[in-house]
Amino acid sequence: MAVLAGKGDSVEAVVDQVLATRDRVLIERGGVPAAVIMPVRELEGLEYTIDLLSEPKAVRRILEAEAALQSGNLYMGEELAALDPDARYVARAVMGGVTLGASARSGGCDRWGLAGSEPVRKALDDLQSHIADAARRFIFGELLDDPVGAGVELCGFLARRLASRVETALVIYRLDTVKHVVRLVEVLSIGGVVGGHEIHRW
Repeated sequence: MAVLAGKGDSVEAVVDQVLATRDRVLIERGGVPAAVIMPVRELEGLEYTIDLLSEPKAVRRILEAEAALQSGNLYMGEELAALDPDARYVARAVMGGVTLGASARSGGCDRWGLAGSEPVRKALDDLQSHIADAARRFIFGELLDDPVGAGVELCGFLARRLASRVETALVIYRLDTVKHVVRLVEVLSIGGVVGGHEIHRW
């Protein structure tokens, strides 16, 4: 962590440094740590992690859904494709299950494939219809276009997972970079429990 003690550095230069290096910058006042500047996505990841870890049911659901994925209890091709609101994806086989890939008419050969845990289908069915629709549009659109940019990395016990808030739902997923597949772990109904932290803007 870099330390910024003086007032000579401009805020813009410090922010540029933080974004370029992903380091945190500690700001001192009178030799005492006073504040930290860090990338906002890292802060969101920390906040989501803390909020999720304070909800044991949510953590249990994530772990159970991952166990379902690993055991082959997958949200299978045609069933998964049936949830695609724009029918842009088609089932394609990969080792270890069925995923979705961009259909020829979508023109999205750089898009990621998709595999989902069986609990995801139940979770989407249990959400209010307008929230479930928004989650489906996100999953089959932005998530498969840019899964890294669409979410934030969780930390600690929940590391190597990403999360993205869609209305009052939290989509939890992992990336299989070798097979270029998003592994959809769970969709949680969170209300105001996760990611509801207020940020004051300068």
